Amino acid sequence: MDGYVRTALVVCMAATVLTAGTITYAVFRGGDDWLADTSVLSSFSDYDELADFLRDATVATDESNYSLDSSLGTGDSAMVVPKSEYSTTNVQVSGVDEQDIVKTDGEFVFIASHDHVSIVRAYPPSEMENVSVLGIYDILPFKTEEMQVYVSGLYLYGDKLVVLSSVYISWWLYYNATDYLDLPVDRTRSFVSVFDVSDVSAPVLEFSSGVSGYLLTSRMIDDVVYLVTQTYVWMIDSDACLPQLWTEDENDTFDAKLIYYDVDSSSKDSFINLFAIDVSSGDHRYMSVIAGYASTIYMSPDALFVTVQKWGGPVLVIDAESVPELEDTARTTIHKVSVDGLSMTPVARGDVKGWLLNQFSMDEKDDMLRVATTTSWSEPENGVYVLDSALSVVGTLEGLAPTERIFAARFLGDTLYLVTFRQVDPLFVIDLSDPHSPAVLGELKIPGFSSYLHPVDADHVLGIGRLDSQVKLSLFDVSDPVNPVEQDSYVVAEYSWTTAGYDHKSVLFDLERELLVIPMTTYDYSPLGSYDYWSGAYVFRISIDDGISLRGTIRHEGSEYYNHVQRSLYIEDSLYTLSMACLQANSLADLSEEGLLVYNADAIRVYSPG
Repeated sequence: MDGYVRTALVVCMAATVLTAGTITYAVFRGGDDWLADTSVLSSFSDYDELADFLRDATVATDESNYSLDSSLGTGDSAMVVPKSEYSTTNVQVSGVDEQDIVKTDGEFVFIASHDHVSIVRAYPPSEMENVSVLGIYDILPFKTEEMQVYVSGLYLYGDKLVVLSSVYISWWLYYNATDYLDLPVDRTRSFVSVFDVSDVSAPVLEFSSGVSGYLLTSRMIDDVVYLVTQTYVWMIDSDACLPQLWTEDENDTFDAKLIYYDVDSSSKDSFINLFAIDVSSGDHRYMSVIAGYASTIYMSPDALFVTVQKWGGPVLVIDAESVPELEDTARTTIHKVSVDGLSMTPVARGDVKGWLLNQFSMDEKDDMLRVATTTSWSEPENGVYVLDSALSVVGTLEGLAPTERIFAARFLGDTLYLVTFRQVDPLFVIDLSDPHSPAVLGELKIPGFSSYLHPVDADHVLGIGRLDSQVKLSLFDVSDPVNPVEQDSYVVAEYSWTTAGYDHKSVLFDLERELLVIPMTTYDYSPLGSYDYWSGAYVFRISIDDGISLRGTIRHEGSEYYNHVQRSLYIEDSLYTLSMACLQANSLADLSEEGLLVYNADAIRVYSPG
């Protein structure tokens, strides 16, 4: 291979990896009929037709990169989870599980930690112990000397532990190569490894299957895991490099007939791969879409929604930030894929104005998709759109909160709770009972803002956000939707920060136990310039009658580099908090410490000073 070509290939691959955590806004065709175009994705008859399509594609030259939101949401939002013997991952929709770094079966806790999985006996707290560790050689049934492996998340299904991992082929392999044609084009691959953990001391790998691309997100319904990955479109000597599947040491190229494309998009630089695998049998199916880079990805119990954000018209670079020349030209294309077990079928596409904040900006109810977007740029406005099963817009509410943008959204039944922010925090209560005529019922303006909304009961919603530089909790009484009120609030006294504002999986809430636990980091600055640093978890009592009160705090003693609390869960009457190195148990009754286990000693050795 020519040296210049080789260098260009390496540079392009580097750019691909650097943008792996971004989305690309593709330019879409102009005109005023964009809402009427609901054509379904088209497919190819064979490989030659696909290669010709990519060979002739003109990729837009004015694309810009933005932060990727790889979250995935679902429709009928879970309201109150009944009290059980142990807590589970905080998910948006009951029955649709979400990957997380920790799972429990009520006795053992399974923890994903960089390139391995730790299995510990957590209950009872007096008997906490490390049971076993799954390393990269256990997780993947092939040689990994030239690869970097990162455990992306876990699922539990009966006696099966599902480990999701991302595999990156080392750059040194490319740097030292003499013939790049012998190297894989897709450096990044995503794998599902299923273990039998009926004997947790000796987990048995049943199978491991993978697909091209970096993992955007995943979901699990019953015993089927759905992966969404993304990989760059490579053309080598006019030949298209298609996504691949891996099973053990074998790999197969995607069938061109199962690769679809968006006729409305001028951006054709990415394969968005959908991979469904039955963790009981190992059977799997796949499909792929050629489009721009995926944005928010959402899943209901019956459908997977893949969104791609686009600018209509030129994009300018102002102060190193890319913005559209025209204020109202941002669009989001939504592709709907019907799912039934392993079956995945593209059934509709549609468009809405603006862009989505995160997974909670979408929701499906009674075959109606409801979407909340910010619709313009420097002088933002916001809109709510209702789409039917064909993704045609049937209801519109626009012009919400001029000059502000959406900071939080939560669809609960026929109601949308929407938070926008600029200087104060307007909480909108929006009625969606008539999908053809969404309407604002009530509005509440208070200082600060909520960036995450959590259902408490039919008449109350909890907000987690900020007031200036401090974490703020708000308990909203929405029993009268025309006049919502902030029943109670709690503001952390010091400068503070919590992941709960943007990572819902770090929120532990149980109404019957009146329990809320969130990670917290505080800073207390002194006039002399020094500050006190604290990191751990705040434990609150959330009472419908008495409001919000702080019950106490939990801290993992040790170096500040590894004692950040990432997750919390309960088993029976014990509260467990998880940090990078330790699992700690405290009594739910009085928060007294019941046990501490170092499950990841390497973290302490690596991150401790000295």
